[in-house]
Amino acid sequence: MKKLIAVSLCIITMIICGFLIVKKLDSLDIASNKTDWYVMDSIRKIEERTDIDDCEKKILKKEIQTKRQNEKDKSGIAFETQIYAFGIIMIQIILLFFIIMMPSENYKKLN
Repeated sequence: MKKLIAVSLCIITMIICGFLIVKKLDSLDIASNKTDWYVMDSIRKIEERTDIDDCEKKILKKEIQTKRQNEKDKSGIAFETQIYAFGIIMIQIILLFFIIMMPSENYKKLN
């Protein structure tokens, strides 16, 4: 019975960690160079505009840079979360292997 409970807890933990990995895929910034290029292009377009003054340009540029930095930070946190979840899954697989390899209580009683 203890073995069954331990196996089910391992499997539940692996399912939860797998769900967490899949859920965080949307937050990853995989094409960061492309996104950085779009940010630099937006900043260049703001710099070329003549209908706004320098103060407004600085505010708009800072806003774009802050938004990009927030996206990078969010991506970094998502990546770290996925690494930890993957590590937990690996530990659970090793634990599951040892639990399955342990002799059952019925086998111990026979000997």
